Amino acid sequence: MNAKEKETEEGISKLPDDVLINILSRLTIKEAAKTSVLSSRWRYLWTFFTGSLDFDDIVDMREYVLMSLDSTTEYTYSKAYLIRRQRVLGCIDKVLGSLEARAVEELKICLPINPRCDVNNWVNFAIRKRVQRLELDFRGPRRRDEYIFNFPSHFDIRSSFGSLTSLRLTMVNLSKEALENLLRHCPFLELLSLSWIFCLTSIVVSGPSLKLKHLQLKGLRRLKDLEIDAASLVSFEYSGQDLNNVSFKHVPSLVRMSVGGCYCESFVNNVRQFPSLILGQLRTLKLELGIATVPEDAVYGIPKLPNLKHLELAFFIFEDRFLACAAFLKSCPLLHKLTLKSSDLSCPYKRKINEHNPHLSLKVVEFVGFEWHTDDVEFLMDLNESATTMEKVIIDNCRPHYLGSPRELLYRNSPKYQSARTRAMELASIFPQLKFEIS
Repeated sequence: MNAKEKETEEGISKLPDDVLINILSRLTIKEAAKTSVLSSRWRYLWTFFTGSLDFDDIVDMREYVLMSLDSTTEYTYSKAYLIRRQRVLGCIDKVLGSLEARAVEELKICLPINPRCDVNNWVNFAIRKRVQRLELDFRGPRRRDEYIFNFPSHFDIRSSFGSLTSLRLTMVNLSKEALENLLRHCPFLELLSLSWIFCLTSIVVSGPSLKLKHLQLKGLRRLKDLEIDAASLVSFEYSGQDLNNVSFKHVPSLVRMSVGGCYCESFVNNVRQFPSLILGQLRTLKLELGIATVPEDAVYGIPKLPNLKHLELAFFIFEDRFLACAAFLKSCPLLHKLTLKSSDLSCPYKRKINEHNPHLSLKVVEFVGFEWHTDDVEFLMDLNESATTMEKVIIDNCRPHYLGSPRELLYRNSPKYQSARTRAMELASIFPQLKFEIS
């Protein structure tokens, strides 16, 4: 260490403890803990850390055994991953047991668990430390002996999640009673995300003091009934099985909606029965049509979406993706951005956009997963002709279902991806007046 670095270090060490703790809390917990070796004064400062405790071990999936583009490949734990997971689990308990701070901003634990994990202690820690953002994501390779944590149904009112603003739960058992207690004892909760929770059959999101702004529900396989009465709700996302009953009682702030899974087909088929007041206030609508088969009369019966600015349509196996595009464009007179996601099933372009929608207000079009067959290029040409205000085309040739998964990097290095990207680059010469962003 040179003289200047030593002088800087000594200058920082002269700062008051509360200032140093504030600085440490802006680092990761791993970085903050490393400062304990600097001197005797720094040894325990990190234990007053108040920032984000992020134990996310799911994002790095490379240590799962053999991954390929073959969808039948099953993930199993490699020996190296099991060793690292055990080390991370030990680290979690050690860190949580060492912290002296009265409050912590965030606790995020994302890794597969086993019966030996003291998850109740993690939850109690979040309660004691008045955590503002809590995420428990216990996904892993599907196994028959998979352990699923039962989220507690009752809380001590005096020490409940009174400070919680964001709660994300994935792959846990959450009963209806537990959910009701969470909503009752979390007066400042703004975001609630529930994924792959299989015991819930009905959900009621309601309460006179509810401040919930964002509700995300995914993979709730047994869910049949959903009721929402939330005046502050801004966005709603649902992807899963079809529902018997869906009721939006009072959602005056709702402007963003995303629908996927089997329910999406039902939503499109019955969209005319959806409250027109809600459709009229939407600014963003995302539909994952997936393997849906939607009759032509249902698609062309879509009511007006007068204030919609961004429409996203995702297809996997769909008889005529361009039919859905033409129909929705006709219903969205003020649409600013159109996003299309496709798993590259070649689709004949039969529905002429300029015949059904001669004047569009589109400015930005985004394509994800397209391989740019002749019909795709023709579609873009007609879209450009109808939307005289169009300025930008965004293209990502990666298949949508690979994005964010271990397979993304493999696919981006494949000849198929490189070939599609080359064809996308050639589009810039066909449309010189448009700005292209290609990844």
